[in-house]
Amino acid sequence: PITTSGKRTQLVKMVCIVMIPVAVLTGLTANTFFNTFTSYMSSGIRNTILFSVELGEVVHSLQKERDMSALYISKISPVSKSFLLQRYPETDRSIEKLTFWTTLSQLEFQSKDKFLSYLNQHRYELDTLNQTVTMELGLYTTLIRVFIKWLYDTMPEAESGFIWRSLVAYLEVIIVKEYMGLERALGMVFYAKGKFPSNDVYLWFSESQDVSNATFLSARRYSDLVATLYNKNIKGNETILNVLGRMRAEIRRNDLAGRGSIKMAEWWYNNMTVYMDLLLETQSELSQEITGLLDERQKANLQKLIAISIVFVCVFVICPIIIYAAYTLTNEIQKYSISLANRTKAFNKEKKRTETLLHQMLPKSVADKLKANTIVDPENFEEATVFFSDIQGFTQLSARSSPVQVVEMLNSLYSCFDGRIALYDVYKVETIGDAYMVVSGVPKRNNKQHAAEIGTMSLSLLDHINRLEIPHLPGTKYKLRIGIHTGPVVAGVVGMKMPRYCLFGETVSIAAKMESLGKSGRIHMSYSTKESLQMMGGFTMEERQDDVCRVGQVPLKIYFISFCSRLGALPISNFINVLASP
Repeated sequence: PITTSGKRTQLVKMVCIVMIPVAVLTGLTANTFFNTFTSYMSSGIRNTILFSVELGEVVHSLQKERDMSALYISKISPVSKSFLLQRYPETDRSIEKLTFWTTLSQLEFQSKDKFLSYLNQHRYELDTLNQTVTMELGLYTTLIRVFIKWLYDTMPEAESGFIWRSLVAYLEVIIVKEYMGLERALGMVFYAKGKFPSNDVYLWFSESQDVSNATFLSARRYSDLVATLYNKNIKGNETILNVLGRMRAEIRRNDLAGRGSIKMAEWWYNNMTVYMDLLLETQSELSQEITGLLDERQKANLQKLIAISIVFVCVFVICPIIIYAAYTLTNEIQKYSISLANRTKAFNKEKKRTETLLHQMLPKSVADKLKANTIVDPENFEEATVFFSDIQGFTQLSARSSPVQVVEMLNSLYSCFDGRIALYDVYKVETIGDAYMVVSGVPKRNNKQHAAEIGTMSLSLLDHINRLEIPHLPGTKYKLRIGIHTGPVVAGVVGMKMPRYCLFGETVSIAAKMESLGKSGRIHMSYSTKESLQMMGGFTMEERQDDVCRVGQVPLKIYFISFCSRLGALPISNFINVLASP
């Protein structure tokens, strides 16, 4: 977030993160509100139930008319004609009460008026059609079942989830009444004639009775409310069940042998009608119960709508507050991030400077161990090459110079040295006054390469020092003495407050002796260093002729190296003096 575009991008991300759950909550709430509102405003099932009551009245009236019409055809008499004519007005009134009419594919069901016209035409032509009982029952049954199918089709399945069992039971009761109506009609034919017209009619009666019993059992299993309402309505009318049981058994036996009468048919009709009226009352009460459940759901939906509306209001009120809080918080985070980034940048800069300083004081591998709080144990190196150098006549130069000039002189010299040794596999150990100490092969081992690294570095330093003048003494050049020796050393970290990486051993002392006994512009080395250089190849050496170096009374041989193929030819004054063994 340091840049302006970064701030803007981060702000957008933060607001989006906050708005995602708000948007999800709003979407879920809106979906719930829409579904609840749709359910609250929808009155499909309620209207269907109310319409089913009207259709039930139509079916009930048509069933009675069917029974009387079948009785009249089976036993034509003034009495049966009177019974039939009483049914016509009741059927017409129930049809007229229908609140709406669905246009069906059958011609007679195109409209309410067409259906009444078709029904009246059949009534007027009844005496001239030569209808049989079976044909008459089939005609009315077809009409009744069209109305029942109509009722099934009007039931909205999608909205009947929580009352579907009661709704199925309600439809089952309507089917029960239809088959009982057929049973009543066929039973009247049996009692009017004293027998069934044919075996098919007898089987039709048996089928109607069995289907009605099975369907009623199914209705009671779908809804306990059906059994409860039925038991309540049948209480006190047990006698009718006993009478109907005896008469049903008598009809099943079919043994009246033609001794039928209108009175017996009327007795059967009246008992069955009372029983069917009880079922009709059960049907009506069941519709009221379903309507009550729908009313309770409407009430619950209304309460739910109010609660969701409150949630909506809260969301829309809180949403701007949340956005403002996120915006403010993001700004604060951005300010803190910028401050933290600047501090981190400064810290990394200081850390880098500290590490650079530490690496100047200690080798990188050793410094890394110290930073990791690992103990750095002293380490023995079997072979390394140590380099010492100083300025010949440094004491006289210092006496002729001010302290500032001495510092500038040494800084000029050692800056040149530091720049050159960075090109070789060597490590600067320390500087004390005009003394300069370098080692190769420590702390990083480089096999036999250490002597060559120190040798080529020494030649390079001599070459560059000859071009360098003392800053405050123009025309005066440095006179450098160099001594090197190859041998074993021990290296380790010394000190806690100002830790230093120091070398110990005879090799260091011999290298220092080489430097102190050397000549300016020359490089003294021990015999071991000479052997290492000869092994590497590329160096030309010759013996020193004076006997300034002795061990006791025995002078040491001296050699000169006049060429190094690694660097090319150098001036003759840059010969390397080699200290050989006795």
